[in-house]
Amino acid sequence: MYIERPFSMLSDQRRMLLWLLTSVVAIWFGYAADVFFGAERANDNIRQLGSRHDISIDARRATPQEILARINESIRRDHIDDAQSILSTATERLPPNVRGAALYNIANASTLLAGEAVRRGDLDAAAALINLAKSEYRLSLKLDPENWNARYNIDVAMRVVRDLPLGDNPDTTSPNAPKKLWTDLPGIPKGLP
Repeated sequence: MYIERPFSMLSDQRRMLLWLLTSVVAIWFGYAADVFFGAERANDNIRQLGSRHDISIDARRATPQEILARINESIRRDHIDDAQSILSTATERLPPNVRGAALYNIANASTLLAGEAVRRGDLDAAAALINLAKSEYRLSLKLDPENWNARYNIDVAMRVVRDLPLGDNPDTTSPNAPKKLWTDLPGIPKGLP
């Protein structure tokens, strides 16, 4: 009888250890299944967005690649404001390379819209869109300085609307200041001032 008691204690310890091990494995398996199915949902959303289906995502919970795909779909549909709001919502969660790619894509879309505005003759809207594109290119280059496409595109945008330094004329804000007669866009002015 004396010998049976240590074996019974040992079996109780083994039973407890087995339950503990089973619980840990079940929790780990549940976590792995959640990660797997979450990745599958994200991949499915990215595939649908890539095939031009307009689906909504939760920018606070989505993966960075899912957010970039949603931004690209908004840009493709010419909803630049929607793309910028998604980017601003998810800015803290995005790694620098994904955020830089999103800024670069938004800047490219703004540049294309500015070209269309120039063709329509809406020079003020074109100047505003080009200035927006230049600021987006600058932010993209801060996040990814090796992006040569962004460097080239900001150079093109700088040639469309130049960033001229403000002179020493402190009187530009007064109501009696002379009016700006020509736009910032280069080219031959048409009509009278």
